[in-house]
Amino acid sequence: MEYPGFIGPSYISQSPLADQEWTMNFYVEQIQSQGGSTRAALYPTPGFEQFGDTVLGAPGRAHFAQDGREWAVIGTRFYEISQFGLMTDRGTVAVDSNPATISSNGLGNSELFITSGSNGYTFNITTTAFTQIANLNGLATMGDFIDGYFLALDAASSRVYISDLEDGLTWDPTQFFSRSIGADPWVSMKVANRYIYLFGEQTSESWYDDGGFPIPFTPHPSGLIQYGCAAAFSPETIGSGVAWLAQTINGFAGVMRIVGLTPEKISNYALENTMSAYTLSDAIGDTYTDLGHTFYILTFSNSNVTWVYDLDTNSWCQRGTWIEEEGRYDAQHALFHAYAYGEHRMLDRDSGRVFKMASDIGLDVDDRVIRRVRRGPTIMQENFRLFYSTFELDMEVGLATLSGAGSDPQVVLRYSNDGGKTWSSELFRTAGATGEYGTLVLWNRLGMARKRIFEVSFSDPVPWRILNAYVEMSPSADVRNEPKAA
Repeated sequence: MEYPGFIGPSYISQSPLADQEWTMNFYVEQIQSQGGSTRAALYPTPGFEQFGDTVLGAPGRAHFAQDGREWAVIGTRFYEISQFGLMTDRGTVAVDSNPATISSNGLGNSELFITSGSNGYTFNITTTAFTQIANLNGLATMGDFIDGYFLALDAASSRVYISDLEDGLTWDPTQFFSRSIGADPWVSMKVANRYIYLFGEQTSESWYDDGGFPIPFTPHPSGLIQYGCAAAFSPETIGSGVAWLAQTINGFAGVMRIVGLTPEKISNYALENTMSAYTLSDAIGDTYTDLGHTFYILTFSNSNVTWVYDLDTNSWCQRGTWIEEEGRYDAQHALFHAYAYGEHRMLDRDSGRVFKMASDIGLDVDDRVIRRVRRGPTIMQENFRLFYSTFELDMEVGLATLSGAGSDPQVVLRYSNDGGKTWSSELFRTAGATGEYGTLVLWNRLGMARKRIFEVSFSDPVPWRILNAYVEMSPSADVRNEPKAA
């Protein structure tokens, strides 16, 4: 029989006996054709390949690409990055514990606005002049751009400073607007769909350009949002909206998305319960679109975990860098995406390296293996004991490499009868050598259980694609069905 729900996202409930599904380094794709052999599949997340220069001992902090050029803030330096990864030092920035930001006013004005270490800088992409903005010293937590104006949020004062129109070099210190609708201070800002979303600690607001003078921005009459922001650098544009790690005065902590003026919750109970054990304030958001899917990446730095939301399937899965020598996952090391030169590129959140990210790359950063896991839902029939004669994984086989790692790709199965508290030993099966497309990946004689969870994992650098799973099981005589003694 088909294993119900084996292809799916992560959902780790308060009680593992209720549900403990886990999807690591896979994403779910719904099969849109009515004639498909399965309703959904698990496809592998992309790998990473380093190229070009390395900045030793400096973490990636911001990444931006536009009009055929690419830039990054790495440590205390602002770099331009060539197609082949050559880094040209364009200027020095202040640094603090926060990421940096980079925004642009377009080719017409040729300026980038950089915030880092609460200071502001401009870079002229035509003349390559790099200038620190004296009037923003200590006042620029993060920056953005809308309708010809650069914006700088100073989270310490809950003020947004405004540049002159189409002029990132000129900032009048008297030209700012402050929060007046809500009492909690603004901690974050993101521009999307010609709205300025200003996130407070407990509530947020949407502002827009009404053409006023001297301040052209005003709060939208319907723009008060009853959700604040738990992590200042979590808001990111995803699709036609903005996603962020939210919180409220009543204790809610979860992930929201707003399109226009309408917020909606995109986290679920299981994720919110899991996040309750994390440090939330240092979470960093990131986004990218690839192979038809738009992803929102949420990395919790101190808690060392990465969760990813797929806008197209409304599902959450995990991603992580497998530290094989320690038998554990780190949060995904690659962070800060930019699409440049026709490639998805990421920075290293710990060291100054640039990576190409692609689905046909089978290794993680530092040539580490990518360990992928799918733990299915519990199988049970009214708590009766069941004999499990066969577990079969329906997957693409025969995709091995010709030699070396991946030439004999292995699938690892283990199972639990107590909600994941204890596990069986690992059982290995081959996924077939190159061209062995008829290989069956199955296990026999798997014992008996009232509640059974199956988990499969993969580490070889081949394109693992999981279509379904099947189990053969039969009921056993159960003491609850025997007649009671007279």
